[in-house]
Amino acid sequence: MTWKSCKLVIIIGAAALMLSGCKNGSFFKKDNPNNGMNMNGSMLPPPVMNPQGGIESSVLPEPIRGQQAVESAEMKRIYFTFDSAELLGPAKEQLDQNAQYLKSNPGTQIQIEGHCDSRGTADYNYSLGQRRADVTRNYLIQQGVNPERLHTISYGADRPDDPAENEMAWARNRRAQFMVYGQQ
Repeated sequence: MTWKSCKLVIIIGAAALMLSGCKNGSFFKKDNPNNGMNMNGSMLPPPVMNPQGGIESSVLPEPIRGQQAVESAEMKRIYFTFDSAELLGPAKEQLDQNAQYLKSNPGTQIQIEGHCDSRGTADYNYSLGQRRADVTRNYLIQQGVNPERLHTISYGADRPDDPAENEMAWARNRRAQFMVYGQQ
């Protein structure tokens, strides 16, 4: 093989690797603060497929696994912009209120659901939904909520709040939603 053909193979290989990455390289975007790592710098556990659909990154503890969770009026949803897991001002304000509720209700366990709009591949939307759930969980932990009470799951685009295909519906579907177990 000549040097010229070796360079061509290297260039084609590098291009193929770049093109096979996540959409727009977003796995390593700045809005994914953990990039597969937890807050202690160790790798996150691999996701687990939930029998009811969705991909879990933290498995619910045995005492609440299988229990019916409900959406609580006190734990309000937060919303994200297109193709982002960044928490904006209104989301942070709502999460501050959600953290206060959790701190005053120590027996409550939460499953944070990450959701996306219907644009993008299923794999991409599961990944983005998980990043949304994880950044939400991490923010609540920073506000003093015990991490053992916070569990995450991504439903990607599988559970839309609004099934329409327009900007208003897509905005409603880009969310983190809080399901409550053991509410006291």
